[in-house]
Amino acid sequence: MGVEALVKAGEALARVFGGASGIGSAMVLTGLAILLVVGIGFGLYTLIKLVKYLPRMTPWQFIKFVVFTAIALIVIGVVLP
Repeated sequence: MGVEALVKAGEALARVFGGASGIGSAMVLTGLAILLVVGIGFGLYTLIKLVKYLPRMTPWQFIKFVVFTAIALIVIGVVLP
């Protein structure tokens, strides 16, 4: 289901930018690509920091982390379908 949604989003972007031509469109696409790369890098950096910090958490911090993760997964599950 998630892969199908990703494919549909990719097709929609291809339709939107399919007729785009010129320097303005190229600059917009380049800007979007840069934002995507920065976002992925930030996500990986945050994930690595979290993995390093996880063993040093107190039990209370770990419980808060698990509850926050559960709430985030519930929200994502409600939004995606």
